Amino acid sequence: MQGSTPVECEVLNVIQGAGIWPDCDDKTQLLQAIQKLIPSSVSRRQYFTEDGQFEVPAGVTKVRVTVVGGGGGGGLNALLGDTDKQSESGGASSVSFNDITVVAGGGEGGWSALTTSVAAADGSASGGDLNLTGHGAPGGHGNTTNTGLTGGAGGNGGFAVKDLDVQPGGLLTVVVGAGGQSDVNTPKDPSGNFGGDGYVIVEWV
Repeated sequence: MQGSTPVECEVLNVIQGAGIWPDCDDKTQLLQAIQKLIPSSVSRRQYFTEDGQFEVPAGVTKVRVTVVGGGGGGGLNALLGDTDKQSESGGASSVSFNDITVVAGGGEGGWSALTTSVAAADGSASGGDLNLTGHGAPGGHGNTTNTGLTGGAGGNGGFAVKDLDVQPGGLLTVVVGAGGQSDVNTPKDPSGNFGGDGYVIVEWV
């Protein structure tokens, strides 16, 4: 079937592109075609905030993984002899499939106030199509006292993106790095002194 005007031809192309045979008596075919075509072009995704596995769905042969390392904990304020003490580093996040591993490292922990050490290093990344240093989860800011002493900021985590050729039923192993703490003996600090947690996103069409 061919349209008699350019607009009709455009509409028929959409309908036939969706695998629907044009029927002049059915006035909903363009809507049906749009509803059928849009889901196939929009990527689906699964977020990981903890370790796990991703099973490749049926019909999927390529996925994109975004891997974000944890940020380092912020430095202490140097009270009670905490000078020259480094806070906990952020954990590395990774995705492994067959012989391929994509890694986003964690940022280093910040040093306590009055320390002469260099600033905490940002986490790097490897194995991705895109590997960025310090573009992952943020490091914690340093602890500050009422006397004005402030510890150094923690390093940011690394960031990596990789397109993987996969097969249905294949398993991707996911590791998620936690943010570093300022003091492993204290509860989670809500003020931002702890580094941000890493995460992993798996996307497919």
